[in-house]
Amino acid sequence: MKSHNKTGEDYGYSFTVICDAGKAFDALSKKIGDWWGEQNRPAEKLGDTFTVSWGEPWYRFKIIEYELRHKICWECIDANQIIDGLEGVQKEWVGTQLIWTIKELDRGRIKIIFTHRGLVPEFICYEFCSSTWDNFLGTRLKKYLETSS
Repeated sequence: MKSHNKTGEDYGYSFTVICDAGKAFDALSKKIGDWWGEQNRPAEKLGDTFTVSWGEPWYRFKIIEYELRHKICWECIDANQIIDGLEGVQKEWVGTQLIWTIKELDRGRIKIIFTHRGLVPEFICYEFCSSTWDNFLGTRLKKYLETSS
C-alpha cells in the first residue's frame, strides 16, 4: 500500500511495509547506497555530512535531525544535479530538506513518511524528480526493506 501526496506544495510520499524500524533507519542513514545512489560515508549522528552520487551527478547532505529509529532529516548543502534536457537544475536542490519519519504500526509493520521540503512544482526538475522519487521509494526502497537481511 502506498500513498503519494503533495503536502502543501512539497513533494511527499509514504508507504507501509513489514520491517523493523531499526533496519529502516539504517537504510536511511548508513545503507543509502543499497537502494539509491553511491553513499561516500554513513550518516551516524547529527551534523554528519555525506554525498550520494551516480558518477558525475551528486548531492551533498548534512544531517540536521537525527532521532534513532524514528526520524532523520538530510539538508542538501551542495549539488551537481544533471538531468538530460533540463537546464538550470544543477543547484536546484540546495537548501531543500529530505525528511524521513518512521512510524511503528502493529503486526511488525512500519510506515515510512517522506517529505522533500522545498521540492515544489515551480522547480525546473519537479516532474523528473517527483517521478524518480516515486520509483526509488515505491519500488527500490520498499523492496530493499522487504527483502534485505
